[in-house]
Amino acid sequence: MKHVKWILAVLVFTLSLCGITYNYYIQQQYAKELIRFHVIANSNTIEDQSLKLQVRDAVIKEMKERFAHVDNKEDAVIVTENSMDDIKEIAEREIARAGKDYEVKVALGRYPFPTKTYGDITLPAGNYQALRVVIGEGKGHNWWCVLFPPLCFVDGVQTVKEGKAKGVKVFEKDNIEFRIRSLEFLK
Repeated sequence: MKHVKWILAVLVFTLSLCGITYNYYIQQQYAKELIRFHVIANSNTIEDQSLKLQVRDAVIKEMKERFAHVDNKEDAVIVTENSMDDIKEIAEREIARAGKDYEVKVALGRYPFPTKTYGDITLPAGNYQALRVVIGEGKGHNWWCVLFPPLCFVDGVQTVKEGKAKGVKVFEKDNIEFRIRSLEFLK
């Protein structure tokens, strides 16, 4: 009886370790393919939070057009780097339109993100390359999505019909679905 308990404990430990290792590997693979988008508001006032969303919408609209013919991350990074000044101008224009004079900081770097679900899409926690727009003091609630592949855009995400696939869909690109099956148990 002791041996059975010991064997079960080792089996559970091994399966848990495999799941953790697999999730870490998958996160690293996805992190290589994504550029996330992060907007941080000046404060948590209703006015500043609304402004954050206005900046978000204006930047997404512009980047959607620029990513229209981009199909790989390397090109997306180039487009993003070449758009940094324009993104800052877009944000400053929206801020001025709202009657504010907040400073705007725009940076492309690697930042930590928590696990985030966008409809059917779940991205595990980890460090991702991201375009970050900080409005003013950047002490307010933030907003994020995936800039590339363009999952911030409604037409960039397609829903998988119930029962068609198992696991948690992470993202879809070129009709290929990437899923983390072990995360399905957490739902």
